[in-house]
Amino acid sequence: MKNVAGLILNVDGEDDSLKDFLSHRSLSTLPFGGRYRLIDFTLSNMVNSGLSHIGVIGSHKYSSLVDHLGTGKEWSLSRKTQDLSILSGSNNYHIGRLIKVNLRNLQNNRGFLDATGAKHVLIATPNLVTTFDFRNAYDIHLKNDSDITLIFKKDDPLYHLKDNDLYLEFAKNRVSGLHFKREHTTGHFFTEMFFIKKSILMELLDLSERTGDWDLLDMIKYNIDTLRVFGAQHTGYIKRVNCLENYMKTSMDLLEYEIMQELFLGKNSIHTKIKDNHPTLYEDPAQVSNSIVGSGCIIEGNITHSIIFRDTKMNVGSHIQNSIIMQRCDIGRNVNLNYVVMDKDTKISDHTTLVGKPHAPIVLKKGTVI
Repeated sequence: MKNVAGLILNVDGEDDSLKDFLSHRSLSTLPFGGRYRLIDFTLSNMVNSGLSHIGVIGSHKYSSLVDHLGTGKEWSLSRKTQDLSILSGSNNYHIGRLIKVNLRNLQNNRGFLDATGAKHVLIATPNLVTTFDFRNAYDIHLKNDSDITLIFKKDDPLYHLKDNDLYLEFAKNRVSGLHFKREHTTGHFFTEMFFIKKSILMELLDLSERTGDWDLLDMIKYNIDTLRVFGAQHTGYIKRVNCLENYMKTSMDLLEYEIMQELFLGKNSIHTKIKDNHPTLYEDPAQVSNSIVGSGCIIEGNITHSIIFRDTKMNVGSHIQNSIIMQRCDIGRNVNLNYVVMDKDTKISDHTTLVGKPHAPIVLKKGTVI
């Protein structure tokens, strides 16, 4: 895939349910799975598929993205022939609606696309939890001489679909229409990953300047009859994190062995920023079942069906279940947490009980003290 440049978009949460976690970070760097950030999946999939020039569009919350990605060393993108670029981005809202693929961001970063010399661009969002080898989809893209190849998932909604999520309609093996959920449901759900010829992308960028349309997917939809648009199917596990409910569900999916095996134990690794740390210490009478516990923790209580990030301290007599505890949290004695999501550096005092609901967990902001 030497003729392909990768571009990872800046996306926002699609409702307010994640706002407490996104006040100081972008959605792409939301912690996930005990040690990862959401962007690790899309970035790793691109690298594992052979892409060597990748741009990541940031937001005004740049610091967490820059801190996490650094020079791209963990993804083997800090070499002379391979590079990672962090690009400028803008707000994705326009007159009350969410822009899915913001052409302003692409317009502002035309220099990156020109500099790569690539003939095709692979565009994807950073909030997709999946392992995917893009090479098969790229072969389909080339075989069909496609202007655009949209990657879709058949008959498997990605949790909590929104009215502006897109489905693909096919006619004679070509994509003949893109329809919003509120308009139509075909069972071919667009995953927000696609290949596009760079020449076509540049033409659509120029057209958007004249028409004032700033969503690339709208431009594709309006010009579907004149473009050669095909589809490539994703057959594995894929979920999109775009709200608190999806974040909770997708996190808990990791506790299912088959999903964990597909995501982390296959031939393609998910890379992340490396942090040297000591192993977790389990003190008697600690008990842990069906959970993920990061390194550097001290566990003295009971953990069931939960995800615990690095450097968390859990004192004796406490019980955590169905919860997500981010890094450096301090859980006091005889604390009971059920369906709770805690951002990092949160402290829970002794004898505290917090009980949320599966579809409405209790959320504690970074640095909260209770």
